[in-house]
Amino acid sequence: MSDKVVVEVGKNYVRVVVGSIKGDYIYPVKWHEKNFNDPVIKEDTKVDDVFLQIQLREIFKGKEFPKNNVRVVLCGISNILIREIEVPIVKENQMYSLIRNEAKQYFPINLNNYVLDYKQLKVVSEGNTKKQKVLMVGVQRQIIEGLINAFRNAGIKIGKIDIEPNSVVNLLKLEKNIRGDDQTAPFLVANISRNGVSISVASEGKLLITKLFPIIQLEEMFSEKEGNEYEFSVIEDTIAESILKFYDFLRTREESIREVNKLYLTGEVCQHIDVSYIIQKRLNIEVELLGELKCVKSSKIQRGEILTYIAGISGIV
Repeated sequence: MSDKVVVEVGKNYVRVVVGSIKGDYIYPVKWHEKNFNDPVIKEDTKVDDVFLQIQLREIFKGKEFPKNNVRVVLCGISNILIREIEVPIVKENQMYSLIRNEAKQYFPINLNNYVLDYKQLKVVSEGNTKKQKVLMVGVQRQIIEGLINAFRNAGIKIGKIDIEPNSVVNLLKLEKNIRGDDQTAPFLVANISRNGVSISVASEGKLLITKLFPIIQLEEMFSEKEGNEYEFSVIEDTIAESILKFYDFLRTREESIREVNKLYLTGEVCQHIDVSYIIQKRLNIEVELLGELKCVKSSKIQRGEILTYIAGISGIV
């Protein structure tokens, strides 16, 4: 088992997780977090690549983390483009142009400012014709280019860049497989962090829809500013309302994802705030806090650390 290095990049922090995967089990061996007063990701549109480069150099040198084939998980971005589309089955070298042309129908913006990627969800038949359902994702080009520049100038080779919602869904696919749960049943997962509430719906182990609800009080909770006071009941209600809004949105979607009956809660905020009761009271849905994962094997990592490092751990998958 060779160790994989995952760097989680948030708006004002960096987390690194080192570990390996064997079968359906993840073995974390090292993890580290560094928080910043200044933002790494600015205005959801660009990365301060010089600042990030300096921080990465210090972290990797001080902790002696490997620098090759590093995986990056991008967190806390609210303006991700995501859409399930149906397109003809074409050759791989024709897919990007096809996806880009289809995206123009749904997003009236300059797509030159975005890096697009896609993942096939399934193949469907319409009479004698086969088509494919594809999940298209777009991230601001300046963010991707800023990440690449920062890592390259820090002497770190990127092997893969992913977004936190997709990475966490992949982890839950692993967990559900170990538990023997139904992989075809759609489910919700809410990663509640200083970035806000990142909530996604997945089915058959694949991300379908995701949205980030920024909550300024959560960001302030983790800042080093003194004098901030919080009414946790208000924050709980705001988190719950974000989840309820997303759930209501799903009721307008196709039948295959309307019948969601399970919500997983995770993220660093879940160490301090538990909205399980509020959600269960207002929705007819099972809620589970992912404080422990059967797929994560380590005697050193604690419950709170699993919640905090969930995105980094998921990047090992």
